[in-house]
Amino acid sequence: MKLGLEVLYIVVSVALVVGILLQSARVPGFTGSFGSSGDTFFGRRRGIDESLARMTAVLAFVFFALSLVLTRLG
Repeated sequence: MKLGLEVLYIVVSVALVVGILLQSARVPGFTGSFGSSGDTFFGRRRGIDESLARMTAVLAFVFFALSLVLTRLG
Protein backbone atom coordinates (compact mmCIF):
# COMPACT_ATOMS: atom_id res chain seq x y z
CA MET A 1 0.00 0.00 0.00
CA LYS A 2 2.79 2.41 0.89
CA LEU A 3 4.56 1.74 -2.42
CA GLY A 4 1.37 2.51 -4.33
CA LEU A 5 0.91 5.77 -2.44
CA GLU A 6 4.52 6.74 -3.12
CA VAL A 7 4.09 6.10 -6.85
CA LEU A 8 0.86 8.15 -6.80
CA TYR A 9 2.72 10.89 -4.92
CA ILE A 10 5.37 11.08 -7.65
CA VAL A 11 2.75 11.13 -10.41
CA VAL A 12 0.78 13.90 -8.67
CA SER A 13 3.92 15.96 -8.06
CA VAL A 14 4.97 15.75 -11.73
CA ALA A 15 1.44 16.63 -12.85
CA LEU A 16 1.43 19.58 -10.44
CA VAL A 17 4.70 20.93 -11.85
CA VAL A 18 3.44 20.52 -15.42
CA GLY A 19 0.16 22.22 -14.55
CA ILE A 20 1.95 25.17 -13.01
CA LEU A 21 4.32 25.54 -15.95
CA LEU A 22 1.48 25.46 -18.49
CA GLN A 23 -0.38 28.37 -16.89
CA SER A 24 0.07 31.75 -18.48
CA ALA A 25 1.63 34.48 -16.38
CA ARG A 26 -0.89 36.80 -14.75
CA VAL A 27 1.65 39.57 -14.21
CA PRO A 28 3.28 40.50 -17.52
CA GLY A 29 6.54 42.01 -16.35
CA PHE A 30 6.89 45.50 -14.99
CA THR A 31 3.44 46.67 -16.13
CA GLY A 32 1.79 44.16 -13.79
CA SER A 33 2.82 46.26 -10.82
CA PHE A 34 0.46 48.98 -12.01
CA GLY A 35 -2.57 46.72 -12.18
CA SER A 36 -2.83 46.23 -15.92
CA SER A 37 -3.27 42.74 -17.26
CA GLY A 38 -3.87 42.21 -20.95
CA ASP A 39 -5.08 38.62 -20.90
CA THR A 40 -7.97 38.94 -18.45
CA PHE A 41 -11.50 40.19 -18.91
CA PHE A 42 -12.67 42.13 -15.85
CA GLY A 43 -10.18 40.25 -13.68
CA ARG A 44 -11.37 36.75 -14.62
CA ARG A 45 -9.29 34.11 -16.35
CA ARG A 46 -10.89 32.65 -19.43
CA GLY A 47 -10.91 29.23 -21.06
CA ILE A 48 -7.92 26.99 -20.59
CA ASP A 49 -6.37 29.19 -17.88
CA GLU A 50 -9.42 28.71 -15.69
CA SER A 51 -9.31 24.94 -16.18
CA LEU A 52 -5.58 24.79 -15.47
CA ALA A 53 -6.00 26.86 -12.32
CA ARG A 54 -8.74 24.55 -11.07
CA MET A 55 -6.69 21.44 -11.92
CA THR A 56 -3.65 22.91 -10.15
CA ALA A 57 -5.69 23.61 -7.02
CA VAL A 58 -7.03 20.04 -6.95
CA LEU A 59 -3.56 18.58 -7.52
CA ALA A 60 -2.13 20.78 -4.77
CA PHE A 61 -4.78 19.51 -2.35
CA VAL A 62 -4.10 15.87 -3.31
CA PHE A 63 -0.35 16.48 -2.98
CA PHE A 64 -0.84 17.94 0.51
CA ALA A 65 -3.13 15.08 1.59
CA LEU A 66 -0.73 12.45 0.28
CA SER A 67 2.14 14.19 2.09
CA LEU A 68 0.25 13.92 5.37
CA VAL A 69 -0.71 10.27 4.79
CA LEU A 70 2.81 9.23 3.81
CA THR A 71 4.26 11.05 6.80
CA ARG A 72 1.81 9.31 9.09
CA LEU A 73 2.68 5.89 7.62
CA GLY A 74 6.33 6.69 8.28
